[in-house]
Amino acid sequence: MAFSDAHAAVDLLRTLVRAPSPSGRERPAVAAFAAALRDLGYDEVVVDGVGNAIGTLRRGDGPTLLFNGHLDTVPTGDAAAWPVDPLGAEVVDGRLWGRGSVDMKGALAAMAVAGRQAADDGFTGTLVVAGMVQEEVGGLGARWYGERNRADLIVLGEPSDRGLKLGHRGRIEMSIELPGRIAHAAKAELGANALTRAARFVLALESLALPAHPSLGRSTATPTQLRTFPEGGANVVPGRAELTLDYRQIPGDAPEAVVARLAALDPEAVVRILEEVARSEDGAVERRFPRVNGAYLLDPGHPSIAWAAEVLGAARGGAAIDVGTWWFATDAPYLAAMGAPILGLGPGDPEVAHTTREALPLDELLAAVDEYRTLATAFLRGRVPWEDAMTPTFDRSAR
Repeated sequence: MAFSDAHAAVDLLRTLVRAPSPSGRERPAVAAFAAALRDLGYDEVVVDGVGNAIGTLRRGDGPTLLFNGHLDTVPTGDAAAWPVDPLGAEVVDGRLWGRGSVDMKGALAAMAVAGRQAADDGFTGTLVVAGMVQEEVGGLGARWYGERNRADLIVLGEPSDRGLKLGHRGRIEMSIELPGRIAHAAKAELGANALTRAARFVLALESLALPAHPSLGRSTATPTQLRTFPEGGANVVPGRAELTLDYRQIPGDAPEAVVARLAALDPEAVVRILEEVARSEDGAVERRFPRVNGAYLLDPGHPSIAWAAEVLGAARGGAAIDVGTWWFATDAPYLAAMGAPILGLGPGDPEVAHTTREALPLDELLAAVDEYRTLATAFLRGRVPWEDAMTPTFDRSAR
């Protein structure tokens, strides 16, 4: 692979999009990414115990920079609903289409090429490019990697329209079980309708007071699924209803407090946080954990932010750099265990992720190569500008 040419990122992205990688079945994309890292001349390329693909460039003693992203994607869905083949990686009107092009194989392709270019520019330290697995379904890859490695700066390539992102609200997946009493629907007064009770619970959610944060907005509680029991009984008053709730939390809004707040809406409701059973694709690793992806927010005064904005601004001809937060959750809370500040920066519009409109403008992909390269050389050629500063803050209670 001609790594001196930023257009190598286009070829790599095409390869990655054509390698299907729904969460938990990422092997084709992992193999393709690892092969590309080897072709690019990374000093060490490994696939770790849960299937993450990791390439390392070492150039003596110095700080460690991690370029991080995920290789898994949500399913393509109905291929007929796409304007192009969702795994075809077609380029139409300057945009490369396909599942994962924006979320987030494009950033990983750019990071891989940029890392090699930065090594050719010359630096002192270590640069790692890591493609995680299972980000979309509980974060097994990042949990595993974050527990076992350290870094001095992490750049997370989730789509950000090339703005800097400092964090996001957390996510808790919850079940609310509401009781009733079964009866024949023709004589409903003999029962107690659990579906009606669930409807009252949903209405109560709309007026529930939830905490707010100046940067991340308000916690939210969104019902997403409803099941009644017995199932299939269209002429039966349901004796039990179960709501699934997507709760987005701000820092400090601890899971225990969330459970108590929701349980107060109905004294007979059973409120619980659902559990994830995550397995590596080869079955060698199994982990159980609550479906909680904690809130993450880098301290707005952390010096890495001003440093990155200055470096990127200079690369963009003095343009101001937008600094904000993501509206969706990422692997950042798990990577924060590595002890480094996490800066979000990635090509693409996050609003097309997970849709049949997912496509990445090639000019953004090529710009990302240049900007990742610029950040890497700036960081690894000088003193870590925040080594004596505070560590990043994130909501440990919600992990």
